[in-house]
Amino acid sequence: MKKKQTAKEIARFFEEKISDTNLISDIFDYLQFDCKTRAFIDPNELDESIKRFYELQSVDSLIQVIDLIQQGKEISFVEDKTLLANVKAYIIDHLDENPTVERIASLFHVSYYYLCHIFKKLTKKTIHQFRTEKLLEKAIRILLETDSKISDIAVICGFDNFSYFSEVFIKYVCISPSEFRKKYADCILHSFYEFEDMLLATKMESARFLDLCECVEGSGISYVHVHDPGEEFGRFLHEAAIVEFEGVLYASWYNCKEKELVGYTPIVGRRSYDGGKTWTVPEIIAEDPSGRILYCPPVYAICDGMLYMLINQMVSADHMHSLDLYVLNKKTDRFELLWSRPIPFKLNTNVVRLTNGNLILPGRIAELDGFPNTPAVMISDSGKADAEWRVIKVAENGNLPDGSCLVHPETTLLCCDGILYLFSRNDKRKNPLVYISKDFGESWSEAMGHDIPYRSSKIYSGTLSDGRFYLIANADRSNRSKLVLYVSEKDKLKFTRQKVLIDCAVSDDDMTRCHYPAAVEYNGLLHIIATADYSGDDIKGRGAVLFTVDLKNI
Repeated sequence: MKKKQTAKEIARFFEEKISDTNLISDIFDYLQFDCKTRAFIDPNELDESIKRFYELQSVDSLIQVIDLIQQGKEISFVEDKTLLANVKAYIIDHLDENPTVERIASLFHVSYYYLCHIFKKLTKKTIHQFRTEKLLEKAIRILLETDSKISDIAVICGFDNFSYFSEVFIKYVCISPSEFRKKYADCILHSFYEFEDMLLATKMESARFLDLCECVEGSGISYVHVHDPGEEFGRFLHEAAIVEFEGVLYASWYNCKEKELVGYTPIVGRRSYDGGKTWTVPEIIAEDPSGRILYCPPVYAICDGMLYMLINQMVSADHMHSLDLYVLNKKTDRFELLWSRPIPFKLNTNVVRLTNGNLILPGRIAELDGFPNTPAVMISDSGKADAEWRVIKVAENGNLPDGSCLVHPETTLLCCDGILYLFSRNDKRKNPLVYISKDFGESWSEAMGHDIPYRSSKIYSGTLSDGRFYLIANADRSNRSKLVLYVSEKDKLKFTRQKVLIDCAVSDDDMTRCHYPAAVEYNGLLHIIATADYSGDDIKGRGAVLFTVDLKNI
């Protein structure tokens, strides 16, 4: 419809908004002007045309702008995101130079006006705001991590003088640099924090779990590929779980043919009778061949000598429709459905038995058939997996102290000295979170920041037979390429040792990412299953990999 309109018709359509300062941005959006479009247009000619329009404020000058934009041909949101990433990187690399927007636009062969438009559209910030925040990130780190004079920090961070630095700092942070240093001296700032993450960190209490965490080098770790993308059920495998039951390792996950949670999405399982070295052929545990009901992630529970599996039904990606409970029938050696209940609780990690005898299950909750962004737990007061479960919200809603919403707050649980620690992923901000309960999960603290540097992926935790705690997560990098195991002292929630399970950036394997871990201890070994992304010449897609860690060596 839009392509058939002439430049004159479109200009007349927008005539009443000619004096609106956002008109050019509205035109860009209306005509779906993007990176590929720009390949057919001289950015200097377009900028001159827009300048004339701002001077004349006439329909004829607007027609000339629209006529130029209409010479474009295609849409490519991916290329716009690439442009944004490159511009951001350039600004960060040249903070000290303070390049003008005109200079940046020229370097990237893009219209000045379009660059301002697309940057604001995708980031909700102007380029000037973005650069200022990057300067303040640097200033905040120096303020909290050194004893440098504030006047010196102003110079180091590229501000003309102390007064201007203080003025900008107060405008963005709401208190002066000296007050900030005094008030937040103990605030935890991870290396990957950006400006908003830093401000959120100041609004939360902090918990510290690392204690001179030693990086364990050497052997004691091996891995095997449990399921490759080229095998049955498709190229996409995700959210695996693992458990040991009566000497057998059970692993399960959900599969998709091409894309995550699109179309036929069965729960698939395999077993190992030799400690994870070899695995049986895949078996389907739950499925809807029509693809209308999607199945997502399995978690395990062992209770009264029986092996149970809980599974989510979904009506679309991450929109919870029911909670289903299966049990392993020892006679048929198959998982069978016990019940399906309309509980919109998104499963995350295996069931934990508390010292009061209750079972507790970490996850997140939403309205039925809705998207779950509120951390929650489910509790079985009878201590039985096949009994009634009740839901308790860990947070009243999915909001954080800075007003941002939690996104994918996948949770995992540890119990130390009767106190529960619920660790949560947080995608909206990069801050790793923890919630604390002192009454077996009936009530919870506000979200707290902490010092374990995981980010942007699922966390998995557990208790070893010798009383030590462990936590597995993607650390440091945002691309989930580095998977790290943390291990604590006995009976203390202080992690003193860490082991890199894999760093795909330096690995010889075809894995590019390794994430979504789950683990079980068996025969002195910790078996860790994770989602593996492959991009080699022979294999592409997502599969599952199993790491085996000799606990004597960590």
